[in-house]
Amino acid sequence: MEDQKIFKMALIVSLIGILGMITFAGQISPYKIKINEINQGTMDKEVTVECYVEDVQKALKSDTYFLKVNDGTGKTTVVIFEGITHEMQKIGFTPTSTNKFRIRATCTVTSYKGSYELVLKDQNSLKIL
Repeated sequence: MEDQKIFKMALIVSLIGILGMITFAGQISPYKIKINEINQGTMDKEVTVECYVEDVQKALKSDTYFLKVNDGTGKTTVVIFEGITHEMQKIGFTPTSTNKFRIRATCTVTSYKGSYELVLKDQNSLKIL
């Protein structure tokens, strides 16, 4: 009889936990970070940065874009790969339209040739402020 009570209690607590996760999953936002805080500990993590776009460059052989950004604490590059660029263009938005504007971008921290970069998560993860 004792085992059945423990099982029922565990089942109820598990169901409450699952319902809580489902309820609050949409309210969890990525970690907001300053560029100078990007380091090995933030590698492969999803972060949000607010920064000024100083320059926009396009790759020579693809529709990948590189936004040179500055938030006052440091500079880095936000990479927008070709697939995301095409999705953005479907809604009438291009990476070049962010040039000289403040943006909020949700990205994954990566490293390329010894420098940290931010790879844009998806087409909805970039907003002009």
